[in-house]
Amino acid sequence: MSLDLYITSKTPIRKRGTGVYVRENGRTLELKTLNEVIDHFPDADISHIKEYVYETDEVWHENITHNMTEMANHVPIGELTLYDYLWRPKKHGFERASVDYMKGVFEGLLYLKKHKEELLPYEPPIDSETGERWGSYDLLVSFCASLVKCLMELDLSQKFEIESDV
Repeated sequence: MSLDLYITSKTPIRKRGTGVYVRENGRTLELKTLNEVIDHFPDADISHIKEYVYETDEVWHENITHNMTEMANHVPIGELTLYDYLWRPKKHGFERASVDYMKGVFEGLLYLKKHKEELLPYEPPIDSETGERWGSYDLLVSFCASLVKCLMELDLSQKFEIESDV
């Protein structure tokens, strides 16, 4: 289970991709180039995989494991938490990208960075079968930093929708 958070636009934008996705440390990513596909799958036959350009309404999209909800719930942002901003934005009135939404996520990011030791106990445990940790403090920080960076680059006078798929 995971969260897919999107910032979408009514005006399509062009992106590059391969259509090949990987799951890494609690998030799903599209490999953008053939070289990335080769790096991840060195023995695979990639003759049928192509790099392509496509149009989408997704200005920003990231995925993060639900294993990070406990940590996000311990990041206060006024009367809400980082969980509310990321996993339940519409429930709390954040249907569109706005300065208020950006400010809240940024406050959450600052709290994460200032209170690392306090939040580390909320990291998911290492899976005994795989030896992997599905989610981490660093993953949540990276997710929030990427979202804030996107929001800072948007012209917020335009209408960009926030969509949370849980």
